[in-house]
Amino acid sequence: MIGRNIILTMATVYALRQSIYYATIGPDSLSPAQSILAAEGHLLGAWSGLWGVVAVLCVVDMVNRHTRQGLSLLAGVALGWGVGYLLIWAFAGFQDFTLVNAAIGWLAPAVLIFGFVAKVSALQDIITALRDQIRAGGG
Repeated sequence: MIGRNIILTMATVYALRQSIYYATIGPDSLSPAQSILAAEGHLLGAWSGLWGVVAVLCVVDMVNRHTRQGLSLLAGVALGWGVGYLLIWAFAGFQDFTLVNAAIGWLAPAVLIFGFVAKVSALQDIITALRDQIRAGGG
């Protein structure tokens, strides 16, 4: 329980940081790849809002003792950014290897989070099935 809340707290803080970053950065401060992913800065508000939703869902997961929604969305957004960086690298002619580093920086945590969510989901399903069996046998 404590480990789950620590992970969700870290995810909440990270998502809030991302939300604030996209809410406060100007289009002229974006890297070329970020500029593409943020549509020349026109989607900065949308990215900020999406990261804010991730933060809220992580808090909701802590309160409801459910870890799938916030972390799943966080992993999905990270996966999207990682794939975006890889696509930009591919379409740019495989020249700028900093894009590969950025992609790995997004994809590696996404894979780890997906693995954690899958493990937690499986454990929650097992516990729910056992609880239902106990209730059915006792009732």
